[in-house]
Amino acid sequence: MAAALRATGVSLGKASAFWGLPKLVGDGNFCSRLSIGSHTGFNVGCYFELYNDIRIGNNVAVGHDVMFLTQTYDTSQGACRATASGSLPVEVGDGAWLGARCTILPGVKIGAGSVIAASVVVSKDIPENVLFFGSRSVSLARWR
Repeated sequence: MAAALRATGVSLGKASAFWGLPKLVGDGNFCSRLSIGSHTGFNVGCYFELYNDIRIGNNVAVGHDVMFLTQTYDTSQGACRATASGSLPVEVGDGAWLGARCTILPGVKIGAGSVIAASVVVSKDIPENVLFFGSRSVSLARWR
């Protein structure tokens, strides 16, 4: 599967793997907007909305059904609150772990070594080395 993704323009590092075919959507040469480091693994059902860049570091673990979203919407007009208005990049630092079914919203940066709990919607930047669950975070230094 790695060879097929590289052939579409995805930048995929050494020994990175997908355990199921991901869904990639976007416009133009959208596959070139996905960059994945080395030794990173993705479980089944991952979704990449590639209207802007998505950069994922080395040694990242991604659970099943994780969504990476980049498209933004203009909600100011009452007649239509879902008008696409642009896009923002997403970045995941080295060594992060994204739990099953979490959603990463446009413009979010997840710090190196952070853990995102299952089913969490991440709407703001997450610092390095924290456990983030819902609206709370805890330093992972406690468990060293």
